Amino acid sequence: MVALLGANVKLVLSGDSVVLRGAQRGNQPPPERTLSLAYIAAPHLGNPKKGIEDEPFALEAREFLRRRVAGKSIKFSVRYKSNSGREYGSLYTGPDMQNDDMALKLVEEGWAKVSDQARNKMNRSDIDPEDAELIGGLLDREEYARSGKRGLWDTKASLSRPRLTTFDQDAERFLAQNKGRDLRATVEQVRDASTLRVTLHLPTAHQSITLFLAGVKAPVVRTNVPGQPDFAEPFGEEAKFHVEVRLLQQDVMVRLESLPHGAAPNGAFVGNVTHPAGNISEWLVSSGYARVADMSVSHAEGGPAKLRQLENAAKQKRIRIWKGFSGQIGGLAAAKSLEATVVRIVNGDTVVVHDEARDADREFQLASIRQPRVSDPDQAGYADQARETLRRLCIGKPVTVTIDYHKPAQDNFRARDCATIKHKDQDLGASLVQKGLASVLRHRADDGNRSSNYDQLLLAEANAQEAKLGIHSGKPKQVAKVTNASENAERARSFITHWQRSGRVPCIVDYVSGGARLRLHIPKENCKLTFVLAGIRCPRTARNESEAGEPFGAEALAYTTRHALQRNVEVEFETVDKIGGFVGTLWLGKDHSLAEDLLEQGLASVHEYSATQSPYSSRLFAAESQAQRQKCGMWVDYDAEKAEEEERQAQEAAAAREAQRQLERNPIAAAAAQGLQPRIEFLDVVVSEITSSTSMFIQIATQSNIKELEDLMADLSVTQMPATADFAPKAGQLVSACYTAGDEWHRAKIRKVLPSKKEFEVAYIDFGNSEVLGIDRIRPLASKFSGLAAQAHEAQLAFVRLPDDSFAPDYVPEALAELRRLVEGKQLVANVEARPPNGPIQVTLYEPALGKSIVEKSVNGTLASSGFALAEKTSLASLHNPLAAKKVEELVDDARTAHRGIWEYGDVTAAEFCFGFILTALCWGFTNPFIKRGSEGIEKIKKGNWITQTLAETWFLFTNWKYVVPLAINLSGSAVYYYTLSSADITIAVPITNSLALIFTILAGVLVGEKPPTKKEIFGMSCVVVGVALCVT
Repeated sequence: MVALLGANVKLVLSGDSVVLRGAQRGNQPPPERTLSLAYIAAPHLGNPKKGIEDEPFALEAREFLRRRVAGKSIKFSVRYKSNSGREYGSLYTGPDMQNDDMALKLVEEGWAKVSDQARNKMNRSDIDPEDAELIGGLLDREEYARSGKRGLWDTKASLSRPRLTTFDQDAERFLAQNKGRDLRATVEQVRDASTLRVTLHLPTAHQSITLFLAGVKAPVVRTNVPGQPDFAEPFGEEAKFHVEVRLLQQDVMVRLESLPHGAAPNGAFVGNVTHPAGNISEWLVSSGYARVADMSVSHAEGGPAKLRQLENAAKQKRIRIWKGFSGQIGGLAAAKSLEATVVRIVNGDTVVVHDEARDADREFQLASIRQPRVSDPDQAGYADQARETLRRLCIGKPVTVTIDYHKPAQDNFRARDCATIKHKDQDLGASLVQKGLASVLRHRADDGNRSSNYDQLLLAEANAQEAKLGIHSGKPKQVAKVTNASENAERARSFITHWQRSGRVPCIVDYVSGGARLRLHIPKENCKLTFVLAGIRCPRTARNESEAGEPFGAEALAYTTRHALQRNVEVEFETVDKIGGFVGTLWLGKDHSLAEDLLEQGLASVHEYSATQSPYSSRLFAAESQAQRQKCGMWVDYDAEKAEEEERQAQEAAAAREAQRQLERNPIAAAAAQGLQPRIEFLDVVVSEITSSTSMFIQIATQSNIKELEDLMADLSVTQMPATADFAPKAGQLVSACYTAGDEWHRAKIRKVLPSKKEFEVAYIDFGNSEVLGIDRIRPLASKFSGLAAQAHEAQLAFVRLPDDSFAPDYVPEALAELRRLVEGKQLVANVEARPPNGPIQVTLYEPALGKSIVEKSVNGTLASSGFALAEKTSLASLHNPLAAKKVEELVDDARTAHRGIWEYGDVTAAEFCFGFILTALCWGFTNPFIKRGSEGIEKIKKGNWITQTLAETWFLFTNWKYVVPLAINLSGSAVYYYTLSSADITIAVPITNSLALIFTILAGVLVGEKPPTKKEIFGMSCVVVGVALCVT
């Protein structure tokens, strides 16, 4: 009887061959032997490398035997050997020699046949009885399978799914289709403890792939590689053996997670293997056979925390690959933490924080990450986006800084501390990596200098890569071009009007160059500008080491930097300075002004002139007063005893400035709000010059004034300073000028320099007239002649408006003649009715003999009653003295009724605006039907989207003269309308223009072939015409 031996089945090669493994002896690998089942032949698997295909039912036969013996302890006997030394025998899975013989089971199920050798041996007379019994049993079982059409004998059985030993698909698409799914598989080969060759049993095929275990890296084992020597790292063979014992040819579940990093053969994937006996990756790490692989630990089943914990335990035990390990257990030394506030974002991976404990700023680089490469044009845009994202996440916010390691200076890079920074448990580095705006650094396995949140960084990067975000998208992103609005003053002025209308404009403070001078970025318009805080002055800082700054200059710079740098702010623009800087108010919050903060801290002072121009002047003065009282900053030596009095004075001055500002903006409204009464300010005057129908100059005719002026003119006529060669008068300069008509010298002011003609326009300040003189008739004015104030005062008649170029121009000569008749060569009495802040005084002129102020007897009333003036209802004088204004209006109405002066042919104002509105209605109404006809055919234009549709329709209209010509006429009517509206009442303009436009539209429609108007429409148009006539008259 053949002796029985014991072994473990390492590998099932085919339906009739197995590789057996004996017991291990010491540290040596266990012996192995190949055994073929005697007297049977099963279909064999092919070898694609040699061009040999699988025989029919080869995989089914192999699988039948594998499921029953792979990895199990069996009994076997060797019955004979071939000439090549190959062993043939029987394999038993139990003690029953009949029921546990795998050859008999294979033949009975139809997955093997009795070999021809066995049939021939059965016919020999010298056959061994035991062999005869075995072969006879095989033949009986074969007949049973044949008659039952089992296995190979089933002629109608369909072939199994193809077995694909090479991977010819697109790996990324294959991963996308199967990622995260539990795939049934068989481990075919263990290359090393963390690299397996598995067959995935997919619905359409049995696909072989190479699988790298996620999160672990075992020692390398390289055997039977053509052209390379066999090689194994320490503990590599031992680790491989243990994995083979547990997984080789076992049914497992595989979950694909990603493609390997770097160069890898097609068909290689990173994934997890699930076996009923446990997690092989965790066993390898805990046993010291593998280390955690940073590249793929984020894909490990259950996350990286468990593997890190097991690795630390193995390191602590110093077992196997960690024998002699001397590094830090856990990978990191005890990290130091501190509470801080982020004050500046340096770039996409570096921030500056204010250490609250040390009261100092410190710079940190986010540990284990790197921002997109600024030097790469395709990634520079992502670097800017990373910086902006980091700014939004944490600028000005409290954070917890965990210092992970110190990076020494090297390769022209300075030393720096690297840290994990969190805001409300949100890791800033992980947030950037999650958005694809940073990459994770790969550290050596024994390098403990890494982020304390390293595994979360790896997981975030894996998610970003999967979602193809940011730098992982494959799409280049270049730096956006930014417009410099402060390039020069002219360019700045082109922006200021728009921003003034916009109110508060959202901005980001990009740079702080001084306490009150900043560089802003407006994201909505993608432009940058220089900005200066209005109404204050901050001490200057030193520009270089050799220059000394002003006191508190550095403190002001630090304060603005701390509270405004890189913050979201709002700005109100007021004006532009001469070099292109914008001036205004910067708001850190809804009602939180940076200028006020600086004043309250005593780090700035109010700039008197610019503060009065600011709408927040009272707040600025109040903030400065508060700092003075509290002796803050530059006011440390401020005298507190005078604080209350100075504050009162400042408030009164501010109130006065505010009232003045309101008066300058709208004098009439301000006067009405203040309830002004008629002014009584009588002066003896002489009209010295009438410059136009709307302006004149008067001299105050007091005895002292007349005497001083006469003495000055007498002295000036004989005393002239010589004109030197370099004498070049400038605009605004007082000079002595020789009047052409009388050839006399008078005081004058240079109005304008005419360099092309070498002449000067001068105004005689004591008389009001002006003329153009050459340099030979101009001399410097001695200082003794400038003491007397100018004697000519510009004035205009109150309550009335004389004809001018824009109103009744034909009557200007007659009106001026009447005015000269009434005032020239006479001494008059003037009542100053109003003194507008920006304009000539408004007076009523009387004959001295009148004895009292009767407005209808004044020069003003005489001009109105003679028909040479309109009533000026909106002047400041009319608001002061409404009774006098009403009386003048009655005089004008009387002149209009009697057709005197400018009213001799009727109401000239109505004629002017009536013609303009009729012309407007004609342009509007008459062109409407033609515009409609010119646009015919536009409805036939059909495009794919609204953009191309709009462009096509616009092109159609503006290349069609039948549409463009009437449209141009229509728009010209709008120009006429707005011009006419400037001198007409809007309550008349609107009904006249719109009603007549309707009539003209109907009439033009009839001309182009539309339906004529009905009787009712004609009656309605007649009513409109009558209504227009009533409006005009």
